[in-house]
Amino acid sequence: METGTYILLLYLPENETLTIGKLGTFEFTLGWYAYIGSAFGAGGLMGRLKHHLKPVEKPHWHIDYLRQAATLVEIWLSPDTVPHEEDWVEVVLAIPGALMSVDGFGASDSEAESHLFYFEVRPSLEDFWVALRPHFPDAKVVRALVQPPQDISDNETI
Repeated sequence: METGTYILLLYLPENETLTIGKLGTFEFTLGWYAYIGSAFGAGGLMGRLKHHLKPVEKPHWHIDYLRQAATLVEIWLSPDTVPHEEDWVEVVLAIPGALMSVDGFGASDSEAESHLFYFEVRPSLEDFWVALRPHFPDAKVVRALVQPPQDISDNETI
């Protein structure tokens, strides 16, 4: 059973006011969101990603609330025996245009302020790789294309 760290890349087609469980109610701007997670429990990466790929019936994690309004477009994952969630926060912030989103989002068991980041323009795996490589030169990162978002204007490249 593979364990590891992953990023969910989501597209929110319009501004939304969302209640994120007990964390509170927040304004989310239309655009791209990158959520950093890890899977080291029962089921490993496959179990966790199966959860994220299913429609949300009963939200469990913070990201489940956002997934109800946003489209999961891509998953970037890195199989590993060591969690790198907190390390990846700094890596994602190094991607051009990255802005830390809601304080505490997905970070209840982390020292990082948030595990959710906003981008006005779609971030690329290549930009992530450039930021990641100096810190983790031996890391393997895999892209899983989930689906193209339906509500992107014609001038937005995928």
